[in-house]
Amino acid sequence: MKKISEQQRIGQQGVHLLGVRLLSVGLSFQPNGPLDAGIDGFLELRDPQSGEVRAQWITAQLKTQKEGRLTEETDETFSYICRQQDLDYWLGSNAPVVLFVARLSDEGIFWKAIHTWFSDPDRRRTRKIVFDKTTDALNEAALPGLAATVASFSAPGRIVPSMRNAETLDRNILKVAFPAKTHVVETSMSYSEIREVLVERFGSPPVDWILRGKRIYSFRDISMPPFRDVIEEGSEDTVDTLQWSESDGEVTRRHFVELLNRTLSEMVREPLAYWRGGRYLFWKLDKGKRTRSYAYRSFQKQTSRDVVKAYTRKGDERPSYFRHDAFHANFVRISGDWYLAIEPTYHFTSDGYHEFRYASDRMSGIKRLETNQSVRGHIGMWTAFLVRQPDLLRKDLLVFSALPALALPFGVPDDLWRENEEDEEKTRMERAQLELL
Repeated sequence: MKKISEQQRIGQQGVHLLGVRLLSVGLSFQPNGPLDAGIDGFLELRDPQSGEVRAQWITAQLKTQKEGRLTEETDETFSYICRQQDLDYWLGSNAPVVLFVARLSDEGIFWKAIHTWFSDPDRRRTRKIVFDKTTDALNEAALPGLAATVASFSAPGRIVPSMRNAETLDRNILKVAFPAKTHVVETSMSYSEIREVLVERFGSPPVDWILRGKRIYSFRDISMPPFRDVIEEGSEDTVDTLQWSESDGEVTRRHFVELLNRTLSEMVREPLAYWRGGRYLFWKLDKGKRTRSYAYRSFQKQTSRDVVKAYTRKGDERPSYFRHDAFHANFVRISGDWYLAIEPTYHFTSDGYHEFRYASDRMSGIKRLETNQSVRGHIGMWTAFLVRQPDLLRKDLLVFSALPALALPFGVPDDLWRENEEDEEKTRMERAQLELL
């Protein structure tokens, strides 16, 4: 008597579930016949909007479970241990292999690109795949990842069909509001003489002022201490900020930008310091500390970031150097309004205060490792830091406001920018991102 086993029935249900799911996101699945030896079928990439296909194929292996917990399942992840025979077979393929895991009870389907995951030799030794139940779910958000999987196998010059998933573009510029009036006073002193008097009498005087000719300009009232002793009595006046900033073309505009930069430096002087050599602001390290963290709400969630971090060689107790998050503040005028463009960077010190002798090497190394996601996280932190909540005890002379994200009709997966890299280099980059994110 011929029979169809329960496992055969479950497997066929999984094939139908996978086919329906792929059709729902604009792709199709072509199952193999009864002679497959470890590949259950093929799916072809297709532009969901235009319907265009270009013979870009992914081979698929499906593992189906009826119900119950998956291996090592938590709320976020589960795992799957590959048989060595299967793994050798998949890694020897001349086309990308994706492992799909389906559970019939909740119709969950998850995917992982075999060649990408096992490019790490340590993972290959364990034969273990860890699935993230959010990022590895098979839905429309998976299309860019599937495209990137094909791209890693594509010959030079071949084009992968675009996956036109809607995407938002977070901006790295903040709108700036400043006082309508700028204070101006006359002085007979030079810049160095003014600084000498202020430092002598007040220790650490404010920096939010500029000297042009024999006039001091500031958004603060400079007829009050600590400036009273360096100005000519009775010369106090105010001017319209926008009219002054445009009164002498590019020359005065450069002076105005300098005043904006100095005012920003004064606003953040407690947690940040200005590095004149690189012309950027960076996080200070508290005395006696090895790290500094900053908790904030990013573009999407509450999080925290190590904004100063110590790096120690193996076997040493004393840090070799410290990495400080930093940014260049670029004030620009666009269509009559002023904005602050945030350009993230890093500062390296030997002890939290003095510049590290190999700072340039560390900088070039970290810049090579950065991806879109790491830069986005960096910008998100600075945005949260600068867009302050109103405070009755603090009167900010500059007020920054975030701009809404731009809606784009399609996006480029970050992995596509790295499609031609060798597997070992890609693995090294992924590990290095743990230090950047």
